[in-house]
Amino acid sequence: MNPYIASAVAEMDNVTVSRLEHPGSWALDPASCRFLAGFVRALGARRIIEFGSGFSTLTMAREIASREGNYLLSIDDSPHYSALAKEAFDTSGCQARVEFRVAPLRPKFYGSRLLLSYSLPKGLLEALGPFDLALIDAPQHDYGRESVFYDVFPAVTPGGYIILDDANRADMEKAYVRAWQAACGGAMDPVLLEDIGNGLNVIAKLAHVKPELLW
Repeated sequence: MNPYIASAVAEMDNVTVSRLEHPGSWALDPASCRFLAGFVRALGARRIIEFGSGFSTLTMAREIASREGNYLLSIDDSPHYSALAKEAFDTSGCQARVEFRVAPLRPKFYGSRLLLSYSLPKGLLEALGPFDLALIDAPQHDYGRESVFYDVFPAVTPGGYIILDDANRADMEKAYVRAWQAACGGAMDPVLLEDIGNGLNVIAKLAHVKPELLW
């Protein structure tokens, strides 16, 4: 097994997710939060990007807070959920550097395919990166997550990781991973963890490629 994954699984029992803090069913599953915290520890991540602001934001921020040069960029299409996550972070006392951005969704062509995409300034993610870790937990629409990988992959450092939540859904997330592999070939290595939360796919970025050149 991948050593970071093995370490994160072993560390899960040492991570506490308070019922008083966890907001409930709309947030990342508590077991997934525990794995995520363990994975950030094992990887030694300092710079993280997530799509889908929520309890995961605070979970990861706490893990990187003591690391020099830490930074977490949290992006959501919903002003409501972004505000809730920011309030939870602001009142937690966590000293990590966290930036919250609201980015509405819009249609965008990826090669010949029209997908739903976050409306971010061109080149922003690469300019703010590179990131050690990316979490994809949004948008919540059934057709919205495939484009996120294409947008964030160039901003993740080789040797870094992308984690996809709800990875057990065969007609959505599993289909997205197959499309990503077709676009990136040997530049990525996915590991599906079916028994954690709603499923997590932990994807290692092995090399820099530009997915758009492969479509």
